[in-house]
Amino acid sequence: MLPIPAIDIQSGKCVRLQKGDLSSTKIYFEKPIDAAAHWIKEGTKRLHLVDLDGAKSGKPENLEYVLEIKKEFPDVNLQLGGGVRDLETLDLIFESGVDYVILGSIAIKDKELFTKACMTFPEKVILGIDAMNGFLAAEAWTEASKLSALDLINSYRELPIKSIIYTDINKDGMLSGPNLKETSEVAKLSPFPVIASGGVKDTNDLINLSKISNVIGAICGVSLYENKINFKEALEMF
Repeated sequence: MLPIPAIDIQSGKCVRLQKGDLSSTKIYFEKPIDAAAHWIKEGTKRLHLVDLDGAKSGKPENLEYVLEIKKEFPDVNLQLGGGVRDLETLDLIFESGVDYVILGSIAIKDKELFTKACMTFPEKVILGIDAMNGFLAAEAWTEASKLSALDLINSYRELPIKSIIYTDINKDGMLSGPNLKETSEVAKLSPFPVIASGGVKDTNDLINLSKISNVIGAICGVSLYENKINFKEALEMF
């Protein structure tokens, strides 16, 4: 199982949300490329990038910083989420060299568009599932859905989706441990590999997640930036 460093970008800076609140952030790096360079030096071959401004506005707002990272580190796999709402933007991002795009809101709101995106870019789309108490949230967590995570996965099980990122909103950024129960349920029933997100606080959490069949990775944010996890040691463990 692969630990994946997260770089959340807001107003051109690398930040982390405080208790999942988009209006309350802590700056860790003044430049996203400096954050990328740090984790690449530590040994990562993959980065999880989120355009926080784009997630809120519905269109990419920090793409230039993502492309700067890809240009400087072309061999590192980048997965990007936040603000992608149409095929033209997807095409632009992939043409720029980004490896995977995470789509969440349109998977809930526009099944036809999401299906077309997956068919147009097979094995390049990651289904982003942000859930609270098993139910989905959309638009940067500002809108609640009555659809369950498992229902959404089942509706797309025939598509060429690369993987799923399952985020427990209640856990994200809280250093309270991942929701192992719900992550296990999703991983068990998902036809796609699952990347866990939300709540990872230490290497014991990574060990517990690694024991869940079909979980291939875990996104680590606050736990890395606050030095709760030694990334080099975590890489060696897995």
